[in-house]
Amino acid sequence: MKPPRIVIVGGGPAGMLLAYQLVTNGVPVRVLERHPDFEREFRGELLQAPVVEALARAGLFAALLERGQALPDIERVMYVGKRRSVRVPGPREVGAVVSQPGMLALLHEQCMRHPHYRMDFGTTVLDAVREEGRVVALTTRREGVEERVEGDLFIVCNGRNSHLRRSCGLETEQFETTADALWLRFDLSDAPETLPTSLQVHMFGKGRVVVFQPSTRHRLHVAFSEPGDLNGLRKDLPELRRRLLPTVPERLRPHVERKLDEHTEWQVLRILVDRVKRWHAPGVLFLGDAAHTMSPSGGQGLNLAIKDTFVAANHLLDAIREERPLDAEVFQRIQDERQPEVDRVQAGQTRAGQMVLKPLGVLHLMFTLLGAVMAVAGKKMQGAAGPAVEPRYVTPLARGTATGSE
Repeated sequence: MKPPRIVIVGGGPAGMLLAYQLVTNGVPVRVLERHPDFEREFRGELLQAPVVEALARAGLFAALLERGQALPDIERVMYVGKRRSVRVPGPREVGAVVSQPGMLALLHEQCMRHPHYRMDFGTTVLDAVREEGRVVALTTRREGVEERVEGDLFIVCNGRNSHLRRSCGLETEQFETTADALWLRFDLSDAPETLPTSLQVHMFGKGRVVVFQPSTRHRLHVAFSEPGDLNGLRKDLPELRRRLLPTVPERLRPHVERKLDEHTEWQVLRILVDRVKRWHAPGVLFLGDAAHTMSPSGGQGLNLAIKDTFVAANHLLDAIREERPLDAEVFQRIQDERQPEVDRVQAGQTRAGQMVLKPLGVLHLMFTLLGAVMAVAGKKMQGAAGPAVEPRYVTPLARGTATGSE
């Protein structure tokens, strides 16, 4: 029996990691990516420990370290104001920062070793083609030319609020969210010693949250969130400097102040938390932010999307090897396994979004009381991390490909 032809929409972390698992296990995959390469707008980079461990077992994380594309042992630390470190229920969050372009390039290189893999860069997916209620093809446009791309299964991994949801007949529910975020990126290669060694989240009350994250190539990412028009704020540089600079830790402030100008890389990210009620329709499966859009808080969207691919590959490859159809039964098993963690995280993000709207004094009081409760309750306050996701089809890295550089 010939393996099914799988078309993946989106060459981000979810799409490429799923492609890697399928391709290296003999399944033909075609990836449709709208960008001309892997260098794109700002993306999440914080991988949590379970994901790092899974990539490490396959040799992928070691390759990223050798290429200078990852920073290990990065802890997420939370502050009320500039200096008061606080804890929330749950274990310490220690993971790694990974360059998305670097990780995607590595996965692409590995997939390219197989003749049944194809990547189409610069390809925009226009719509899904349904015949007798089933998705049988996608219409695309590349360099002004429209094409019909056919396959046996279409997996949508093209990120938040995918336009394919509607054309595939999926119903979306949305949750209350907080203010959008202004993401800024600074090159600190002239002062690398000033970069933080952790991901720092500072809550200043009334919806103002500022995040400082180290990145590869001695970059600093800053996410500034508060109610109001962030696009307008970015265009008013004096006002942006007035609001942002007082929140910057003293060690970083002179460098951010010197580099914050009209040439600073920036992007306004609309904060959105939503999900489709059913992740699939006949012939199509949605994963990652395309199925359940997360806020950037805690890097959850990236990590949940990667876990989605582990579970999806487990069920899809099991079905293929057992010559079972890739149908609603298989898709629903994937959703059923992943839904509890998605529900838990989205509920937590919604609560956190409401919490940061409190005045600064109230936040200090809340965390004082929470600290006392945690000290008394001990392990009972550690929280349920949910069942571990065990990827069974993440193939070990091919030898001779771990080295390389940007």
